[in-house]
Amino acid sequence: MIYSVVLANLTSRRKIASVDYWIHKVSTPQLKRYLSTLAEMKKQSDRLKYKAAVIDDDFKFFSRECGDDHAVVFVTDVHEPDGDIVSKINRVARSLRSTFTVESQKHVKKNILQIVDPFIQSRFVIALVGESGVGKTSLLHLLMGKQPPEEHHPTIAINTEIIENIRFANYEIMIFDFAGQEQSRKMWDFSSTNMIFLITDSTLKNLIATKGIMSQINKDYPNLPVIIFANKQDLPNALDPSAISKIMGIDVESMVAVDLAYRNNLLSILAKLFCGHFGLDVPDVSLEDLLIFNPE
Repeated sequence: MIYSVVLANLTSRRKIASVDYWIHKVSTPQLKRYLSTLAEMKKQSDRLKYKAAVIDDDFKFFSRECGDDHAVVFVTDVHEPDGDIVSKINRVARSLRSTFTVESQKHVKKNILQIVDPFIQSRFVIALVGESGVGKTSLLHLLMGKQPPEEHHPTIAINTEIIENIRFANYEIMIFDFAGQEQSRKMWDFSSTNMIFLITDSTLKNLIATKGIMSQINKDYPNLPVIIFANKQDLPNALDPSAISKIMGIDVESMVAVDLAYRNNLLSILAKLFCGHFGLDVPDVSLEDLLIFNPE
Protein backbone atom coordinates (compact mmCIF):
# COMPACT_ATOMS: atom_id res chain seq x y z
CA MET A 1 0.00 0.00 0.00
CA ILE A 2 1.18 3.52 -0.79
CA TYR A 3 1.03 5.73 2.28
CA SER A 4 2.25 9.01 0.79
CA VAL A 5 3.76 10.59 -2.30
CA VAL A 6 6.24 13.35 -1.55
CA LEU A 7 7.88 15.90 -3.84
CA ALA A 8 11.21 16.83 -2.27
CA ASN A 9 14.16 19.12 -2.87
CA LEU A 10 17.31 17.03 -3.01
CA THR A 11 19.70 19.78 -1.88
CA SER A 12 17.76 21.10 1.11
CA ARG A 13 16.21 17.65 1.74
CA ARG A 14 12.89 19.31 2.43
CA LYS A 15 9.38 18.43 1.44
CA ILE A 16 7.85 20.69 -1.19
CA ALA A 17 4.44 19.02 -1.42
CA SER A 18 2.81 15.72 -0.60
CA VAL A 19 -0.31 13.63 -1.09
CA ASP A 20 -1.27 11.38 1.81
CA TYR A 21 -3.26 8.21 1.12
CA TRP A 22 -3.12 6.71 4.61
CA ILE A 23 -3.18 8.02 8.15
CA HIS A 24 0.39 6.84 8.89
CA LYS A 25 2.40 9.84 7.74
CA VAL A 26 6.15 9.92 7.42
CA SER A 27 7.77 12.48 9.73
CA THR A 28 10.13 15.22 8.58
CA PRO A 29 13.14 13.59 10.32
CA GLN A 30 12.36 10.25 8.67
CA LEU A 31 12.14 11.86 5.24
CA LYS A 32 15.43 13.65 5.79
CA ARG A 33 17.09 10.42 6.93
CA TYR A 34 15.91 8.71 3.77
CA LEU A 35 17.15 11.54 1.54
CA SER A 36 20.51 11.44 3.35
CA THR A 37 20.62 7.66 2.85
CA LEU A 38 19.78 8.19 -0.83
CA ALA A 39 22.66 10.65 -1.21
CA GLU A 40 25.08 8.14 0.35
CA MET A 41 23.81 5.37 -1.90
CA LYS A 42 24.36 7.55 -4.98
CA LYS A 43 27.96 8.18 -3.90
CA GLN A 44 28.60 4.43 -3.86
CA SER A 45 26.94 3.83 -7.22
CA ASP A 46 24.52 5.84 -9.32
CA ARG A 47 22.48 2.66 -9.86
CA LEU A 48 21.76 2.41 -6.13
CA LYS A 49 19.49 5.45 -6.29
CA TYR A 50 16.87 3.17 -7.81
CA LYS A 51 16.91 0.81 -4.83
CA ALA A 52 14.22 0.94 -2.14
CA ALA A 53 15.23 1.69 1.45
CA VAL A 54 13.51 0.96 4.77
CA ILE A 55 13.72 3.61 7.50
CA ASP A 56 13.06 2.82 11.19
CA ASP A 57 11.31 -0.44 10.18
CA ASP A 58 8.23 1.76 9.65
CA PHE A 59 8.29 2.80 6.01
CA LYS A 60 9.72 1.69 2.71
CA PHE A 61 10.96 4.47 0.44
CA PHE A 62 11.28 4.63 -3.34
CA SER A 63 12.40 7.69 -5.28
CA ARG A 64 13.03 9.02 -8.78
CA GLU A 65 14.52 12.31 -9.89
CA CYS A 66 11.90 14.37 -11.68
CA GLY A 67 13.44 17.77 -12.40
CA ASP A 68 16.26 20.12 -11.47
CA ASP A 69 17.08 19.12 -7.88
CA HIS A 70 13.63 17.53 -7.44
CA ALA A 71 12.72 13.96 -6.55
CA VAL A 72 9.40 12.22 -6.13
CA VAL A 73 9.34 9.86 -3.16
CA PHE A 74 6.89 7.02 -2.57
CA VAL A 75 6.37 6.02 1.06
CA THR A 76 4.88 2.53 1.37
CA ASP A 77 4.30 -0.35 3.72
CA VAL A 78 7.57 -2.15 4.47
CA HIS A 79 6.22 -5.38 2.94
CA GLU A 80 5.07 -3.77 -0.30
CA PRO A 81 6.46 -5.65 -3.35
CA ASP A 82 8.75 -3.54 -5.51
CA GLY A 83 7.31 -4.40 -8.94
CA ASP A 84 4.06 -2.46 -8.98
CA ILE A 85 5.56 0.48 -7.08
CA VAL A 86 8.47 0.82 -9.51
CA SER A 87 6.03 0.96 -12.43
CA LYS A 88 3.92 3.62 -10.72
CA ILE A 89 6.80 5.83 -9.58
CA ASN A 90 8.41 5.77 -13.02
CA ARG A 91 5.18 7.03 -14.57
CA VAL A 92 4.75 9.72 -11.91
CA ALA A 93 8.34 10.88 -12.39
CA ARG A 94 7.83 11.17 -16.16
CA SER A 95 4.67 13.18 -15.61
CA LEU A 96 6.39 15.53 -13.17
CA ARG A 97 9.41 15.99 -15.43
CA SER A 98 7.08 16.89 -18.28
CA THR A 99 5.15 19.32 -16.08
CA PHE A 100 8.31 21.00 -14.77
CA THR A 101 9.41 21.82 -18.33
CA VAL A 102 6.41 24.12 -18.79
CA GLU A 103 5.24 25.00 -15.26
CA SER A 104 6.71 26.50 -12.11
CA GLN A 105 7.33 24.74 -8.81
CA LYS A 106 4.46 26.79 -7.36
CA HIS A 107 2.09 25.36 -9.96
CA VAL A 108 3.28 21.80 -9.32
CA LYS A 109 2.89 22.23 -5.57
CA LYS A 110 -0.66 23.56 -5.96
CA ASN A 111 -1.70 20.79 -8.38
CA ILE A 112 0.29 17.86 -7.01
CA LEU A 113 -2.81 15.71 -6.38
CA GLN A 114 -4.11 16.10 -9.93
CA ILE A 115 -0.66 15.36 -11.35
CA VAL A 116 0.15 12.18 -9.43
CA ASP A 117 -3.19 10.62 -8.48
CA PRO A 118 -4.07 9.09 -11.89
CA PHE A 119 -0.89 7.00 -11.69
CA ILE A 120 -1.28 5.99 -8.04
CA GLN A 121 -4.69 4.37 -8.07
CA SER A 122 -5.03 0.60 -7.92
CA ARG A 123 -8.28 -1.32 -8.17
CA PHE A 124 -9.73 -3.64 -5.56
CA VAL A 125 -12.60 -5.65 -7.04
CA ILE A 126 -15.40 -7.19 -4.98
CA ALA A 127 -17.96 -9.59 -6.46
CA LEU A 128 -21.39 -9.61 -4.85
CA VAL A 129 -22.94 -13.06 -5.30
CA GLY A 130 -25.77 -15.19 -3.96
CA GLU A 131 -29.11 -16.62 -5.04
CA SER A 132 -31.73 -14.34 -6.56
CA GLY A 133 -33.70 -12.35 -3.99
CA VAL A 134 -31.26 -12.56 -1.06
CA GLY A 135 -30.69 -8.78 -1.01
CA LYS A 136 -27.53 -8.16 -3.02
CA THR A 137 -28.80 -4.98 -4.67
CA SER A 138 -30.23 -3.80 -1.35
CA LEU A 139 -26.74 -4.20 0.15
CA LEU A 140 -25.34 -1.96 -2.60
CA HIS A 141 -27.99 0.66 -1.84
CA LEU A 142 -27.22 0.43 1.88
CA LEU A 143 -23.51 0.94 1.21
CA MET A 144 -24.23 4.11 -0.72
CA GLY A 145 -26.73 5.34 1.88
CA LYS A 146 -29.69 5.03 -0.48
CA GLN A 147 -33.17 3.75 0.25
CA PRO A 148 -33.50 0.11 -0.82
CA PRO A 149 -35.59 -0.74 -3.89
CA GLU A 150 -39.26 -1.26 -3.03
CA GLU A 151 -39.62 -4.20 -5.42
CA HIS A 152 -37.31 -7.05 -6.28
CA HIS A 153 -36.01 -6.84 -9.83
CA PRO A 154 -33.73 -9.81 -10.60
CA THR A 155 -30.24 -8.86 -11.67
CA ILE A 156 -29.48 -9.97 -15.21
CA ALA A 157 -25.88 -11.18 -15.78
CA ILE A 158 -24.13 -8.26 -14.07
CA ASN A 159 -26.00 -5.34 -12.57
CA THR A 160 -25.63 -2.06 -14.42
CA GLU A 161 -25.39 -0.39 -10.99
CA ILE A 162 -21.69 -1.03 -10.43
CA ILE A 163 -20.19 0.77 -7.45
CA GLU A 164 -16.86 2.39 -8.31
CA ASN A 165 -16.67 5.65 -6.39
CA ILE A 166 -15.23 4.41 -3.08
CA ARG A 167 -11.59 4.98 -2.13
CA PHE A 168 -9.58 3.17 0.52
CA ALA A 169 -6.06 4.58 0.69
CA ASN A 170 -4.77 4.49 -2.91
CA TYR A 171 -7.31 1.82 -3.91
CA GLU A 172 -10.46 2.38 -5.92
CA ILE A 173 -13.05 -0.10 -4.66
CA MET A 174 -15.22 -1.62 -7.38
CA ILE A 175 -18.23 -3.80 -6.50
CA PHE A 176 -19.98 -5.91 -9.13
CA ASP A 177 -23.45 -7.36 -8.50
CA PHE A 178 -23.66 -10.77 -10.18
CA ALA A 179 -26.98 -12.32 -11.15
CA GLY A 180 -28.02 -15.13 -8.83
CA GLN A 181 -30.21 -17.27 -11.09
CA GLU A 182 -28.81 -20.76 -11.56
CA GLN A 183 -28.48 -20.34 -15.34
CA SER A 184 -26.48 -17.13 -14.83
CA ARG A 185 -23.89 -18.74 -12.56
CA LYS A 186 -22.24 -20.39 -15.56
CA MET A 187 -21.14 -16.89 -16.59
CA TRP A 188 -19.54 -16.07 -13.25
CA ASP A 189 -15.88 -15.20 -13.71
CA PHE A 190 -13.86 -14.12 -10.69
CA SER A 191 -10.41 -14.18 -12.30
CA SER A 192 -10.02 -10.41 -11.78
CA THR A 193 -11.70 -10.36 -8.36
CA ASN A 194 -9.94 -9.67 -5.06
CA MET A 195 -12.75 -10.64 -2.68
CA ILE A 196 -16.23 -12.18 -2.79
CA PHE A 197 -19.22 -11.13 -0.71
CA LEU A 198 -21.59 -14.11 -0.57
CA ILE A 199 -25.10 -13.13 0.54
CA THR A 200 -27.66 -15.45 2.14
CA ASP A 201 -31.19 -14.59 3.28
CA SER A 202 -30.58 -16.56 6.50
CA THR A 203 -33.17 -19.27 5.81
CA LEU A 204 -32.24 -22.94 6.00
CA LYS A 205 -33.36 -23.55 2.41
CA ASN A 206 -31.19 -20.74 1.09
CA LEU A 207 -28.23 -21.73 3.27
CA ILE A 208 -28.12 -25.15 1.60
CA ALA A 209 -27.90 -23.48 -1.81
CA THR A 210 -25.42 -20.89 -0.51
CA LYS A 211 -23.14 -23.60 0.84
CA GLY A 212 -23.17 -25.18 -2.62
CA ILE A 213 -22.18 -21.84 -4.16
CA MET A 214 -19.35 -21.42 -1.66
CA SER A 215 -18.07 -24.94 -2.34
CA GLN A 216 -17.94 -24.23 -6.07
CA ILE A 217 -16.13 -20.92 -5.51
CA ASN A 218 -13.59 -22.59 -3.20
CA LYS A 219 -13.04 -25.30 -5.81
CA ASP A 220 -12.57 -22.91 -8.73
CA TYR A 221 -10.83 -20.08 -6.81
CA PRO A 222 -9.24 -21.63 -3.71
CA ASN A 223 -7.22 -18.53 -2.81
CA LEU A 224 -10.07 -16.01 -3.12
CA PRO A 225 -11.38 -14.69 0.22
CA VAL A 226 -15.13 -15.26 0.69
CA ILE A 227 -17.08 -13.14 3.20
CA ILE A 228 -20.60 -14.29 4.05
CA PHE A 229 -23.34 -11.80 4.93
CA ALA A 230 -26.34 -13.26 6.77
CA ASN A 231 -28.95 -10.85 5.46
CA LYS A 232 -32.63 -10.40 6.38
CA GLN A 233 -31.95 -10.94 10.06
CA ASP A 234 -35.11 -8.93 10.79
CA LEU A 235 -37.42 -11.64 9.41
CA PRO A 236 -39.03 -14.20 11.74
CA ASN A 237 -37.71 -17.23 9.83
CA ALA A 238 -34.10 -16.03 9.91
CA LEU A 239 -31.57 -18.33 11.56
CA ASP A 240 -29.27 -16.89 14.18
CA PRO A 241 -25.83 -15.84 12.80
CA SER A 242 -24.09 -18.30 15.15
CA ALA A 243 -26.15 -21.16 13.68
CA ILE A 244 -25.39 -19.94 10.16
CA SER A 245 -21.67 -19.87 10.99
CA LYS A 246 -21.82 -23.51 12.09
CA ILE A 247 -23.63 -24.53 8.89
CA MET A 248 -21.29 -22.57 6.60
CA GLY A 249 -18.12 -23.46 8.48
CA ILE A 250 -16.90 -19.85 8.76
CA ASP A 251 -17.90 -16.72 10.66
CA VAL A 252 -20.64 -14.63 9.06
CA GLU A 253 -21.61 -10.97 9.20
CA SER A 254 -25.14 -10.19 10.43
CA MET A 255 -27.03 -7.75 8.19
CA VAL A 256 -30.40 -6.13 7.50
CA ALA A 257 -29.73 -4.50 4.13
CA VAL A 258 -33.11 -2.71 3.95
CA ASP A 259 -32.45 -0.82 7.20
CA LEU A 260 -30.28 2.29 6.79
CA ALA A 261 -29.41 2.05 10.49
CA TYR A 262 -27.13 -0.85 9.51
CA ARG A 263 -25.01 1.29 7.18
CA ASN A 264 -22.47 2.24 9.82
CA ASN A 265 -22.14 -1.42 10.73
CA LEU A 266 -21.53 -2.28 7.07
CA LEU A 267 -18.88 0.43 6.74
CA SER A 268 -17.15 -0.85 9.88
CA ILE A 269 -17.10 -4.37 8.41
CA LEU A 270 -15.58 -3.07 5.16
CA ALA A 271 -12.90 -1.06 6.97
CA LYS A 272 -11.95 -4.10 9.07
CA LEU A 273 -11.85 -6.36 5.99
CA PHE A 274 -9.69 -3.99 3.95
CA CYS A 275 -7.26 -3.36 6.81
CA GLY A 276 -6.99 -7.10 7.42
CA HIS A 277 -6.43 -7.81 3.73
CA PHE A 278 -3.52 -5.34 3.59
CA GLY A 279 -2.08 -6.44 6.94
CA LEU A 280 -2.95 -3.21 8.74
CA ASP A 281 -4.32 -2.56 12.19
CA VAL A 282 -7.68 -0.81 12.14
CA PRO A 283 -6.82 2.76 13.13
CA ASP A 284 -8.80 4.66 15.73
CA VAL A 285 -10.22 7.23 13.33
CA SER A 286 -13.63 7.96 11.87
CA LEU A 287 -14.92 5.73 9.08
CA GLU A 288 -15.12 8.82 6.85
CA ASP A 289 -11.31 9.06 7.07
CA LEU A 290 -10.88 5.45 5.93
CA LEU A 291 -13.57 5.03 3.29
CA ILE A 292 -13.85 8.02 0.98
CA PHE A 293 -17.03 8.26 -1.09
CA ASN A 294 -16.45 10.41 -4.16
CA PRO A 295 -19.39 12.21 -5.76
CA GLU A 296 -21.17 10.06 -8.34
